[in-house]
This record gives sequence, C-alpha cells and structure tokens, in this order.
Amino acid sequence: MQPASILGTPALRTRSRRLLVRQGLLDRLDASGGRRCVVLQAPAGFGKSSLLLTWQRELVSADAGIAWLRLADLPEGDLHFMTSLMTALAGIDSAIPKEAVAHARPDALAMERLVIALVRGIAAHGRRVVLIVDDVQCAQSGHVLHALRLLVEYAPSNLLCVFASQDELPMTLGHTPASKTVLELRNDDLRFSLPESIDYLGMRLPQLDERAAAAIHRLTEGWPALLRLASADVRRRRGVQSPLVHGVPDPEPFAAYFHAHVFPRLSATQLRLLTCCAACTRFSAPLCADLVGDGYTPAQCAELLEPLAREGLLSAAPEAPVAEDVSAPAHERWWHMHPLLRSVLLVRFSAWPEVARVKLHATACHSFMTRGMHHQAVRHALAAGNRETAARLAEHGAQALFVQGRMSETIALLRQIDAETVGNNANLGLWIAWVELADYRLDDCARSIERLRAKPGALEPAMRYRLTLLDCLLAIRNDDNDALSRLLPELLAPPPAADEFALAGRRNVLTWLHLHRGEFEQARRIQRDEPAPRIDGEPVAGTLFGSLVGQCLVGLSYAVEGHMHRAERIYRQVLDEAQERGARCAEAARLTAQLLVEVLYEQHGPLVAARFIQEQLGTHDGLIPDTTLRMILVANRAQQAAGRWREALEHLAQTGCFLRRFGMDRTLACVLLEQLEIQLANDGAEGVDAARASLQELEALHDRHPGVEPGTLRRIADIVERARICMAVHDGELLPALARLEALSQCYEERGQLSLSVTLQLQAAEVERRLGRTEASNTRVCKSLRLGHRLGLLQTLLGAHPNALQLIRTAGATPRLDPVLGFFIERIEALAQSQSATRAEAPPVPRFRDDGRLTRLLTLREAEIAELLLQSLPNKKIALTLGLSLDTVKWHLKNIYMKLDAHGRGAVAERIRHELERDDGGGDGRRGR
Repeated sequence: MQPASILGTPALRTRSRRLLVRQGLLDRLDASGGRRCVVLQAPAGFGKSSLLLTWQRELVSADAGIAWLRLADLPEGDLHFMTSLMTALAGIDSAIPKEAVAHARPDALAMERLVIALVRGIAAHGRRVVLIVDDVQCAQSGHVLHALRLLVEYAPSNLLCVFASQDELPMTLGHTPASKTVLELRNDDLRFSLPESIDYLGMRLPQLDERAAAAIHRLTEGWPALLRLASADVRRRRGVQSPLVHGVPDPEPFAAYFHAHVFPRLSATQLRLLTCCAACTRFSAPLCADLVGDGYTPAQCAELLEPLAREGLLSAAPEAPVAEDVSAPAHERWWHMHPLLRSVLLVRFSAWPEVARVKLHATACHSFMTRGMHHQAVRHALAAGNRETAARLAEHGAQALFVQGRMSETIALLRQIDAETVGNNANLGLWIAWVELADYRLDDCARSIERLRAKPGALEPAMRYRLTLLDCLLAIRNDDNDALSRLLPELLAPPPAADEFALAGRRNVLTWLHLHRGEFEQARRIQRDEPAPRIDGEPVAGTLFGSLVGQCLVGLSYAVEGHMHRAERIYRQVLDEAQERGARCAEAARLTAQLLVEVLYEQHGPLVAARFIQEQLGTHDGLIPDTTLRMILVANRAQQAAGRWREALEHLAQTGCFLRRFGMDRTLACVLLEQLEIQLANDGAEGVDAARASLQELEALHDRHPGVEPGTLRRIADIVERARICMAVHDGELLPALARLEALSQCYEERGQLSLSVTLQLQAAEVERRLGRTEASNTRVCKSLRLGHRLGLLQTLLGAHPNALQLIRTAGATPRLDPVLGFFIERIEALAQSQSATRAEAPPVPRFRDDGRLTRLLTLREAEIAELLLQSLPNKKIALTLGLSLDTVKWHLKNIYMKLDAHGRGAVAERIRHELERDDGGGDGRRGR
C-alpha cells in the first residue's frame, strides 16, 4: 500500500475536501508534537482511517516520515508483524531497521531487542517519524501487543505512535491522563462540531446561512446521519423554509414532507409502532412491544424498526440507559427518534382518544419502572395523571440514583414533581433537601431541614435518622463544628430501624469528625475496621457515603499530618478506581481531584495547581471545607507567584465575602491570615494599617470561637497566634516572636500536624538570622529540610517565608552536607526556577459559584457556558473565551443538559432567555443561599 500515491488521486482529494477534512481534529493532531502516542478508538464508520489519510497530507508537507501498518492486512504470526514493521520503517529510511534485522525472531526478549534497535534507528534518523498502526483490535499475539506498548514507552522525541482501533486497546500504555503523553480521540471527539456542521451543510446547501446551519446542528447534535437527513429535508423543501433553520421542529410545515416522502414507504404496522414510540424520548424493541400490545414480540418489533434505523429515522441513544433494578434487562438496544419525525408523530398521537393515550402512558410508566429508568417512569406517570404513583416512583428512584452517585440525574428526576406534591410527602421533602445540599443551596437545605424537624410525626424513625445525617452533612459543608457537636449524640445512637443508607453515611461522617479533632488514627481505623458500606447487598463506592470517599478521607488525614507521599498514593488509587467504575463514581472522582490540588501544589507549585483547578474543576467550591480552603489558597498563591499582589488582595476580598455569607469562619480565618501576610509584604504604611485591620477581624473571630471544645474551629486560635507572630516580626519584636514560634511549632508537632511545624521552623530560622544567630538558623533550616524530605513537601518549604529560598541555599552550602539533603535542595531550586520561568504567564482567574437566577442549578463554570450559548458560540469559541479545553466544555454541556432537563443547546438558550425576560419584568429574582 502506498498512501501517498492514493492521496494524490482526484477522487480521494475531492472526498477528503467534502467529507473528511476535520480541521478541528487535524489541529489537535498537529498539536501532538510533545506526545508519545495518539489513540483513535471508535467503531467502524467514524472515519478514523479517513482522518489519518487526511492528516498524512499535512505530515508529508511538513517533511515528516510516515510508516503505515494495517494489522488487518497481515497474516497471523509475530514474524509477519516484525517483518512488516521493519519494512514500513524502511520506506522512510533504509537505515532505520538496519540493526533490527538481526533480532527478527518471535520470542519476547527478541521483540524487545527489536524495538530497542528500531527506536535507536529512528532517533539516529533525526527527522520526525509518525508510525500509524491501524486495526489494532486485530492484534491477538501477546508479543505484538508487548512491542506496541514498548514502542510508546521507549519512543525517542522524534517518534509519534498512532494507534487506531475499533475497540478498547488490548494493551495498557502505562499512562495517566495527567501525564499528557497520550492523546485519545473517541466517539464524541469524532462527532461533527458546529464549524464542521456548517461546512458540511454549506457544501450540500450553498444558500444556507450560518445561523440556520447552527440551528440544524443543535437539533441533530452533530451526528453525521442526522445531519444528512436534515440537509435532505431542507433541500427537498425548495421555496419553503424548513422549521429546522430556526431550531424548532415545528410539525405543521414539516408534516407534508413526512406524509409525502416518508410515511408511504412505511407499512401500517411500522407507522403504528413509531406513533406509539413517539410518546417516549427513547425506546427499545421490548418497550415498543409493551406499548403496541396485540401480541407483538420484541423480536418482531426489532425486525420492523431496524430498517428505519438504517435509513436514519432512528439513531442509537448516545448513552444506553442504566438499570438500577436487578431484574432490569441489560441487553436492550435503545433508540432516539429523529426530532422532526417525532414532532409530526406526536400530532398524530394527540389525535388519539384520551383513554388510549392515558393507557399508553401508564404502560410506558410500568415498562420504564421495571427497567429502573426512573426519570422516564415519573414523566409518564404524570402524563397519565397519576401524581401519587409519580411521587412514589420519584422517591424510589431518588434513592437508587443517589446511592450510585448520579446526583445530576437525581436533581432532574425530582424537578418533575410539583411543589404541592412535595409538600404533602415528607419523604420527598427530605430528598429535595438532599438535592439542595448536593447543589450547594445551603440556605434552602437548612430551611427544608427546619420544616421537616417541625413535623415530628411526618417521618418514620429510619427516615428521621436520615434527616439527622443530612443535618450533619450540612454542618460539615458549613464548617459548623458547634452544630455537629450538638448532633453527635443523635448520630451515635441510630434507631433499630435505621437502614443501610444512613449507616453507610454515618461511617464517613464519623471519619471526618475524628479527622478534624486530630484523631487521625481513629479516623483511619473506622475505614479500615468497619465493614464497607452496602445497600441491598451491593457495595457503595462513588457517593459521599461510599468507600471511595472514605478512602479519600483517609488520604486527607495523612495530608493534614503532612505525609504528602502517603496521601498522594491513596488519592491516585481512588482516582484510578473511580475512573474505572465510570460516571457512577463522578462525585468521588471530583473530591479526589480537589484533594489532588494540594499534591500538585507541593510538587509543581501554585501556577500548575491553579491551572488544574480551572481546567478540570471550574471553580474552587469544594465538596468539603478542606478542599474549598486548599483551592482558595492555591488560586491566590498563583496570583502572588505571578507578582499580581493587587489581584491577589482583590481575590481574597471576594473570598471573604463568599465565606462570610456561608459562615465558614475557620476558612475565613485562614484567608485573613493570607491577606495579612500580603499586606505586610507591601511594607508601606497603608499596607501595615490594613494588616492591623485584618488582625482585628481575626481577633473578633477568635472571640466568637474561643476554642474551649476540641474540634475544627479550635484552630482559629492557632491562626490568630500565627497572625500575631507575623505582626511581632514586622514590628521588630524578634525574641518574643521566636518564643511564640517555638511554642506553636511544638504544639503542632504534638498534634501530628508536621507540615505546619515545618513552616514555623523556617520562619523561626529567619528570625534567628535577623538576630545574627547564623548557626542556629542553619540548624533549624536543616531540621525543616529533613522533615520536609520525609513528608514530600517542596512548595511548603519554598513558600514558608519570602526569604526561604535564600535560607535553604545557605544551608545547602554547609560542609559535608548529607547528599540526600543536598539533592532535595536541588529539587527545591528547580521548582523555584520553573516558577520564575512561568512568572510572566497570566494565572488562571479564580472564580466562585454565582448566585444567578436560573443558574442556581448550575456551577459557575456551567452557568458561564450556558450564557455563552445565547450568543450561538460554537464549543471551540466557548473554550477559547473561557480558557478551557474543548473536552472540558463538552463535559460541562452534558451536565447542563441533565440539570436543566434540556435537550440540546437551543433548549438551554431558550430557558435562559425566558428567565431573563421574566426577571426584567418582575424585578430581581435572586435568592439567598
């Protein structure tokens, strides 16, 4: 095969220009210069090979060498693979495989020697080499898979491996997403983006403007088959404007098209099946059989529906529904109906007798209920006029979804139930309160709890214990240790009727409580010794009550002590398991990512960690106060590292307002200490006065929480003491400051909070230097370095004091310094140098959750993206506007659709536009939280 000559044919050039020039994907591939591997994984028909052929044209123009190996064309046998690989590389430069010929024997060691010889030959070649291995799913030999993995692992800087596969790669590349060594393109990446849809529709419909093309894209969601049907519809309506161009599947003008061109090709049975299924947003052959009745079997319905799918009238559901019930079928194929076809069929359905329509909705409700598809079951129960059934299904579904960590679906499910029904059902009211907590509407949650507690007989003992657990979680979110202490007796005394749901939550709440009392080993013992939570016999992993969150808290206990190495190992293990389990562990994965911010801060500095917050998390609203505090400080120190002191102070002022509103006094105290240190660093009269004002506010916080009781808020006294020490050092009261530093450091050591002790020891070393005690200063620095090395602390040492780096350099010049300590100092120096190199970069702008009207259901980042949809911006421009990756924008869009129960970008924009118009006419609709 000679790809270059094939690309030269006019037919393929035309085809590539019309269908396969995916510029967005080509840009991502071209940006992969620093990567070792590109993986294209999608079923047949997603254009993987065509994309690679198009990219090859650009690679050839860039003078890159290309070796293309198609495993489906090779006979079985390791020798055939080895020979073909060397032949493909010899096509670039005959010298590349020259040394490898001697190793062409089919045994494991020879395969590795072959790879080593090839990568050396590629490195000696000098020019860029792109090795494309297509049809990787055909590789069955362990030696071949081993060779492919080694090619990635051993790749020199001028080699890029590209693997295309219809299935998951049958080998492990040994990478993590954070390493950024592998670019993965999957099904969603290969869908048409808005610019690509506009280009495609423009070629088929030259007179179509971009606004109309964008409307069609929103309706079709970029899937090629749906775009083809939409363009055909617009083209067939010559002289008649299709409703598609306005983004509205209006059935009135579109009905003639279906009646004239589609329905005549359908049998009466197919038309009846489609009309029944139009009442559902998704359906399968077994569900269709339930709806149509009359003895039809799923196999018969599948036989009638399959041809319609091939014609593009039906499309596979992007995400197959996940059944929560054990009895639910797990093998059904699900479809979406084309939205325009469905709109016409719904007109036909609405003409049916009411009794027939109610019966069909009741049947659909029962069918979805047996499949564990709660949202759909509730929707059809309401359509059938049965509010009691809808409330019962919503309650059952909320628990099933919540236990699996699917909070966005829980929110969408409960949003269907009207306020009157919720008010008459205390159990539903309790679930609404859970959703309010998960959605960070803390004031709403507190009011819901208060209403439920005011009705002692409304909840059974088991549900009332759940209410106690919810109250504890609200106290944790609010960082309110006093409230948690008041609730502790109730928490420790579950009633005999307490269910597994509540007992699973109790385990993690007690772990958190022990952690913040400084009882680290007791916190870990609960997770280690108590049985892992199970509900209905199934393990609970990904929710706030699950074992993964429990392990996150174990990692946090080590991080609070300062054992960053141990904490990181646990976080990485939890993140790997959460990602392996998928969307059901999204909550645990998000918490782990928030906790990993501290690890990134220690290893790579504040700028890298702040960029991770912006790209992966969106805001620094943490799932627990600990993550909120860490992300606030990291984002602010990124501003300081970039020399943006004014912006850092503005950020802390904004942060203070946020924390005061939620009453998070301990976190506020830490922020005020950070603010005081920046103000003193200005070293002007105005800065000193502002620092004294910050100290006065800290003193006032201390008066409100004197710290008599053990617990979280007791640490405010320590924070105030650190602020007093800073003021004493600034005022020249060095000896009293040194005594206070020594006492506080000793206190932290006794509590096991060694990372704080490291910081205070370096501050004490600076005071010793100012007093002229050079030897004592060096001794303290070395003590801090030894402890920091043992704990895995880099940035903590570097940021302990403005003069910390110079103190460390001085200690590094000590004669006969331990080589381990000397190398650790070199690592700290390298970290400082890397931060200096990136100092000119603008740090990510830290953001908080907004109090917007409609967007109270959304995170701040989701609200920003939703508002940009009003401007009809494509995903790529939204990504550029907000400084996000395209994948991150797509991920947020999926969450927006679920939370707002909206199907497509147009529906989201319409809801926002409607709310803005309503607020303009009705005053400020903001709600406090």
